[in-house]
Amino acid sequence: MSHSALLTLIQSELELIEHFFFTLEKEHETLLSSYSNDELFDLTEIKNQYAMRLEQIGQERDLQLQQLQLAAGREGLLQARLLDPALAESINQLLDLAEKARDLNEKNGLLIHAYLAYTTEALSAFGQAAEPKPQDVYDAQGKKQSALASRRGYIKA
Repeated sequence: MSHSALLTLIQSELELIEHFFFTLEKEHETLLSSYSNDELFDLTEIKNQYAMRLEQIGQERDLQLQQLQLAAGREGLLQARLLDPALAESINQLLDLAEKARDLNEKNGLLIHAYLAYTTEALSAFGQAAEPKPQDVYDAQGKKQSALASRRGYIKA
């Protein structure tokens, strides 16, 4: 396995993660604006497709790293930087962008979680406001009675 094959794969992975990052930025802008659920759903679908493709290419990269007698994952990438200056540059760009993508994805997740919590609280408040609240009802002697008894009324025969 040559360094050039790994470099080609790393460059493909870098291009893919750039598209993924662009989608995350678009998702972030959408979350900060007034958006429709369809817009967010479409972006999530695209983002998930990129994530799956990134996972696949990451597995291919790990196989190539192992063929070069290097560890898999980040550790192998750090080791591979020592093999070739062009490879080091691409790996540095990949690691940098992957970190930025992770951070932005976490921010987007926090925004989504905050919107979900707000919506859940709002729905709960609406639900409570819509429920009829039993009022305290008192009889002629000033004693508290149940709401059910007050609806039936007093009838003495």
